[in-house]
Amino acid sequence: MIAFQRTHPAIAAINLLDAQANKIIWSSEGQLPTPLLKATEFTQLKRNPDYLVGRPVVLLPGKIWVMPMREHLLNHQGQVVGYIGSPFRLSRLKNIHTPEDMDILIKGAGHIPVAFWKSGTWQLPAPQDHWTGQYLRVEVPGYPWTAYVRWSSLAFAHNFWRQNIWQSIPFIVILLFLLILDRLSVRFLRQLLDLRQYQQAALLTQQSLLVQAEPKVMYARLVQTIVRETNAVAAFVLVPDPMTESLQISALGADQKDLRESLLTWITALNPKDLRNGSFLPERVFRLGRAEEIRFRDEMTENSPAMERRPQLRRIRSMIAYPIILQDAAQVEAVLVVAHAKTKHFSQALKALIGQLASSVGLALTLWKRHNALADAEAEIRKVAYYDSLTGLANRRLLNERLEKGLTRARQNSQSIALGILDVDDFKGVNDQYGHDAGDALLVIIARRLEEALRTSDCVARWGGDEFVLLFEGLEKRQVLEAVLLRLERVLESPAKLSHDLLLPVRVSLGICFCKDAGLIENQDAMLRCADQALYAIKAKKLERSQFWMVYDADLQLQPESEAFGDKVT
Repeated sequence: MIAFQRTHPAIAAINLLDAQANKIIWSSEGQLPTPLLKATEFTQLKRNPDYLVGRPVVLLPGKIWVMPMREHLLNHQGQVVGYIGSPFRLSRLKNIHTPEDMDILIKGAGHIPVAFWKSGTWQLPAPQDHWTGQYLRVEVPGYPWTAYVRWSSLAFAHNFWRQNIWQSIPFIVILLFLLILDRLSVRFLRQLLDLRQYQQAALLTQQSLLVQAEPKVMYARLVQTIVRETNAVAAFVLVPDPMTESLQISALGADQKDLRESLLTWITALNPKDLRNGSFLPERVFRLGRAEEIRFRDEMTENSPAMERRPQLRRIRSMIAYPIILQDAAQVEAVLVVAHAKTKHFSQALKALIGQLASSVGLALTLWKRHNALADAEAEIRKVAYYDSLTGLANRRLLNERLEKGLTRARQNSQSIALGILDVDDFKGVNDQYGHDAGDALLVIIARRLEEALRTSDCVARWGGDEFVLLFEGLEKRQVLEAVLLRLERVLESPAKLSHDLLLPVRVSLGICFCKDAGLIENQDAMLRCADQALYAIKAKKLERSQFWMVYDADLQLQPESEAFGDKVT
């Protein structure tokens, strides 16, 4: 804030006030805690209620006339948590010169006098200072003030009695001068208001960029903020098409629906060949990497075929385009374009502010890309650490974590849990006869079929070599496990097509440890040992079995069951 105030000498100080605007809690100039005016002496601007202005006052020491101005500080819920005060030096209005033989009375809201120019100095007005007779009345655009101008009584006396009709020419010149002065003052105040509007847009944009989002969302927020907070008629962001490398619209905002549709149709219909010849402003800015401005003369708008087909485009009299550059690679990522209905709208201050907007978006894009790259790297690391590189299934480490959590849930919810170890029969013979590539292809096919047959609550992992581990959670009753095993049998019974001329049968053995009461399980290794014993038993009966699985009941201290559910082995 101190740096901003030093670069803006028209602002006497920057003050931070509390939520009631009754106390200054910080000042760039060390101002006393008591504000110059009470909160009730400020008036909200109609066009922007977040800005407030007060009557001109004398700032001591130094006897500097200032115009107090304040702006709301809002939290994320839109509540006022404080104010930023920025008193503006009236002496910085260099274009204004007021003769000493003129009286100027400035009235605020409610026609209450707030300042009085008399005898060459600004004075505090008296409540009874209400004029009668002839005077010039001027409304100050954008502010709740009215200026009343008249000749002083001394000037009237001299001019009325001593000057003849030929000397009325200077009076006319003075009136013209006042008219020009009024025009200059209005223009200056409008430029000041435009600058404040773009400052507000920059502040809101920077606040929105604190929340990282996709580039398209960033661009949409940017153009919407510019159109909403300023008097720009349109704003849009163009990005390169990855296929054609020509620019296409990523976000577009306009103050009127017809203008938005006309811009969208016009830019979409542009010929890529015409874009590459440098006649299209955004394309030129994207290629050169520097900002450019274009102003449309009357003959340009009248003789333009595009504007003849779309009359709404004639509202645009000037456009300025800025490159949005990534900070790391110094690479142009997009182009921001702002359009206005006035030919000479973009002052140097506005250009600098829009350039800051584009730089802020470029920085936000850089941070977003870094965040995404980091997230991708973390995902890749997690994939390597927790997933099998061949089948894409969970590996031993992830299976151990899920088994531990599954046992905890089963104990808490009083549900049954089962763990199975599946082994591919005669897998070594497949590798020896058909090669390791065929063996790997067979493992991948089995992995996909296991995923297809199991429920979403179940888990399958590659334990190593040709072994897989199956975890069955949330078993309300034993029949649920039986249904899953029957579905698994149907899925695995069809041969595996390893190539166009190689079709192999899928033969597997599955040993299962079923636990009705998870509280009886000492640890994960106990379930794995139980399932391994069941696997050993079913592989021993490989030539005479009617099904490929064997279930051991952990609750019966690893006593095996028969191949049919419910009949205990004795």
